[in-house]
Amino acid sequence: MIVQQALVVDTCVLINLLATERLDEIALHVAPGLLVCSAVASESIYLRPLDVTQQPEQVVLDPFFESKILTACDCDNEAEEELYVNYALVLDDGEAMSLAIAHARKLPLATDEKKATRVIRDSAKHIRVVSTSEILHAWATGKGRGEIKPVLEAIGIRARFRPPDDDPLVAWWNSFS
Repeated sequence: MIVQQALVVDTCVLINLLATERLDEIALHVAPGLLVCSAVASESIYLRPLDVTQQPEQVVLDPFFESKILTACDCDNEAEEELYVNYALVLDDGEAMSLAIAHARKLPLATDEKKATRVIRDSAKHIRVVSTSEILHAWATGKGRGEIKPVLEAIGIRARFRPPDDDPLVAWWNSFS
């Protein structure tokens, strides 16, 4: 596991993980629990199709909540709500609420958003940031190229994500292109 406590997941990482169609399997390699706040759930609307002639696929999170792969959460107290309001001044709602919850509860945050990472570096240094590439790298350990490559390609197509050039795992990710 990457972290030994619950991991708060923001919208971009959730969409990336959903794009793999292996969220249940990948979650086992990440954390004992994946927390998704209501703002992230409402921002997670659709995935692009693998086949460009098809329509986008609507995201349905209920089965993941019902099977406890994801755990719903919200700001539970005034301190979390105040952090949320402050972070919402500079971040989208999903990132702001996720960061507020991670900050107040001293939990790691899964995000790929550069702006969120800057905010964490400036005002919440105690928060560990976990990236999509870190999550997929942990999942991929011991798996063959034939299993890893289509998963990374699905993220590129369905979520339009590739790690940025400064990501420590970008060379690993690109080796599957």
